[in-house]
Amino acid sequence: MLKVSVKKVSLAILLVLGAVFLTVFLNNKEERYATAEEREVNTLVYGSGYARNKEYVLVKSEVSGYVNSVFVKEGDYVKKGQVLASIHSGSTDESIREVSERLNFVRERLKQGSAYLVSLESAIESAKINMENAKKLYERRERLFSQGLISKEAYEQSKLQYETAQKEYERAKKTYEDAVVSLNFEERTLLAQRQRLMAEKEKYTIKSPVEGYVLKKFLNQGDYINHVSQENKLFSIGSRGWEVWLEVDEEYTGLINEGQKVYLNVDALPGKSFEGRVSQVIRELDRTRKLITVKVDAELPFEIPSGATVDGRIEVEKRRALVIPVLAYSDGYVTVYRNGKKVKVQVKAGRVYGEFIEIKEGLRPGDRVLLP
Repeated sequence: MLKVSVKKVSLAILLVLGAVFLTVFLNNKEERYATAEEREVNTLVYGSGYARNKEYVLVKSEVSGYVNSVFVKEGDYVKKGQVLASIHSGSTDESIREVSERLNFVRERLKQGSAYLVSLESAIESAKINMENAKKLYERRERLFSQGLISKEAYEQSKLQYETAQKEYERAKKTYEDAVVSLNFEERTLLAQRQRLMAEKEKYTIKSPVEGYVLKKFLNQGDYINHVSQENKLFSIGSRGWEVWLEVDEEYTGLINEGQKVYLNVDALPGKSFEGRVSQVIRELDRTRKLITVKVDAELPFEIPSGATVDGRIEVEKRRALVIPVLAYSDGYVTVYRNGKKVKVQVKAGRVYGEFIEIKEGLRPGDRVLLP
């Protein structure tokens, strides 16, 4: 969660970029003057947050088991798909072995000329011979019966034998066809089952889902991983590029846009400053803290830790303005020293920048204004 100092956020509009030099003039009455000068001023909006890798992944396990091996350590650069660790997959391996053995058995039976198919084919051939012999006997007795040489009983008996032989032949062919269909179905089922088991086994090999650096390793060889536990964390991996998430007071939402320059300071690297650009303004308000989130693309050193605290100043306006010390301004008037005389001049003031105030109308660059 982002932590932002309320005090700092309240000081979001910051000072002039580049000091306005104060010029002091002394006359006989020892009065002090300052010169009105045109200077470049910046309006900066303050935000505080943290740095994170553009791509950050917390690698978890989809299965439970004991860690066999760990192949990487913190700081290692890994490619997408690279193996990070392996978990013991004993029961899954046994299931794969059993299914593979059954699949090989089925495929052996399906091979042309296998003992199983040959036995079924032999049964068909035997039934065919029996049927053909029964047919010949039936046809002979049919002729004899028509000539009145045999009894009706003998004729009908031969007819029944032929019909029975036909059915046995058809049954033998059907048994063969059913056996082949059943074996093919079982082969497809076993293949699908083995593929599911292989996919399951693949889960026991932990691979990196992204290219980047191993930020932290949460496991060691021999640890037991419970994939349904809240402590199911194996590795955190982050890309080389950085992204800064700043939180800014809601009142400045309308001033911030994509592409604006941001000046950054990282607590982990004191004394160093960096620059970035606003990449996205998330305009969903944290109603409790009255803050919005601003994403910033920045070139930060790799060695800073992910989550490092960052202070940012977003440049929402940069222009030239005529400024004088605030002390010289009073209720819309400024006393100016012109032609050796003091003249009270009505002016139109703009924004206050720390100890200075912008004068939009009423003064010219180089005018000397009286200081109290």
